[in-house]
Amino acid sequence: MAETSEISNSFVPLTRQQAMVLLESGYLWLDMGHYDKARELFAGAAVLMPRSEVPQIGLGAVEFAQGKHDKALQAYRAAQRLAPHSALPRAHAGEALLFMGKVPEALKELKSAMDLDPEGDGGRLAQALIQAKDAGALPPPKK
Repeated sequence: MAETSEISNSFVPLTRQQAMVLLESGYLWLDMGHYDKARELFAGAAVLMPRSEVPQIGLGAVEFAQGKHDKALQAYRAAQRLAPHSALPRAHAGEALLFMGKVPEALKELKSAMDLDPEGDGGRLAQALIQAKDAGALPPPKK
């Protein structure tokens, strides 16, 4: 069963279902504005699943939600190193770069995400971000 299969290379035995609950808990804390609790959960998940990019994306989301786009980008870059052929970390990195005002670099990341997986979550996010940028819907970068 997929829900009970173990996450490979985790430090302690961890099923996919347990990992999903852990990560979803982090996003719930994030949605409620409890950034420290969300960060703690995602950091713990990163230790438990050192070869997965997903906790790094969560850590980036915590930083991004607080307007710390440079720290978010660092987490998204860590996710990219763990999953270099995944579109989602690239799309998130592009988003952070857009909000930092680094438009050419952001567009490069977003286009790369769309090339890697045009129909997946990363490709769709990248496409939506490009459309939002083109429509002028994104806020100007903070200086």
